Amino acid sequence: MSNLYYQNSNLRSARVILLESFEENERSYVKLKDDFFYPQGGGQKGDRGIIICNGQEYKVVNTIKDKRGVGALVITEKLVPEDCVGEEIKCILDWDFRYRQMKLHTCLHLHHCILEEKVGKRLEYPVTSDIEDGFAFNKYPVDAFDKSIIDEANIAFMEVLKSNATVSTYPNKEKEGYRWWECLNYKIPCGGIHVSNLKEIENVSIKVSSKRGFVTIKITLEEM
Repeated sequence: MSNLYYQNSNLRSARVILLESFEENERSYVKLKDDFFYPQGGGQKGDRGIIICNGQEYKVVNTIKDKRGVGALVITEKLVPEDCVGEEIKCILDWDFRYRQMKLHTCLHLHHCILEEKVGKRLEYPVTSDIEDGFAFNKYPVDAFDKSIIDEANIAFMEVLKSNATVSTYPNKEKEGYRWWECLNYKIPCGGIHVSNLKEIENVSIKVSSKRGFVTIKITLEEM
């Protein structure tokens, strides 16, 4: 089994062998030999899209981690017939949704790293939102730093987005199953998928708010 989304996060369609199709707790699932759809995790939502078998389309409404073992389970709107099992099916990604997730996931990591740099010390990793369709946020204890530091980080973040800096993700050689995210001089553990260059992220806005002992830094893609 291989993770096609790690091999090429821009892959929008693929032909993959269908291993299982079953129902459980009033939900329909399929298991693929090679994972094409990214499973929900680390704040990043699971992929959506379409599966085509024998000329019929089956809508993919979510993708989750397979708790029975390795890999992902794809949740479909209706059950894929048993006669598709063992066949090579076509998988088509909801690319617009995936791409927004990739952009926002990259933004959250990058802003956090810049904020740490401005504070001058490691910060406890923030409470991160489940990335919505057009926005995401990091939340920190309100006493972790003062507002002027956030203002400096926001300015630096917006400037960095104008660069052609490369974003890379790769396996952690010391911990099997773990991965790294790296951009500029920043490096943090992350198993998600991201854009390959910061120039892909445009028209971003930042809003800062405080409530109940936390400061929330919300990043929105204005292109929505």
